Amino acid sequence: MEDEETMRQLTRQLLEAHGHTVIEAPDGKSALQRVEAYPDRIDLLLTDVVMRGLSGPELATQLNQSHPGLRVIYMSGYTAELITQQEMMKPGFTLLEKPFTRSALLNTIHNVLG
Repeated sequence: MEDEETMRQLTRQLLEAHGHTVIEAPDGKSALQRVEAYPDRIDLLLTDVVMRGLSGPELATQLNQSHPGLRVIYMSGYTAELITQQEMMKPGFTLLEKPFTRSALLNTIHNVLG
């Protein structure tokens, strides 16, 4: 989930080029609807932290109810330290700070998925 269209498209293209199936959404409501309609297993949620309406952490909480064990990578222009200080998320989250490189994205996904 990423509200910035260019970022969302580039990320989708990169992930698909590396063999990943991507369900993209510009906001939390759309993400919930698209996940509900998707018939296969979902391994990973890649989401921005701060979004209009439903935030990334709120989306992850809701999706974990229907997809227990769903792994999550958060993206943000904020640093992990600031996110923790502002209590936007609980400690122990995986954060990919924007802007990030292709290799940083792929390595983070590889590390989270194992």
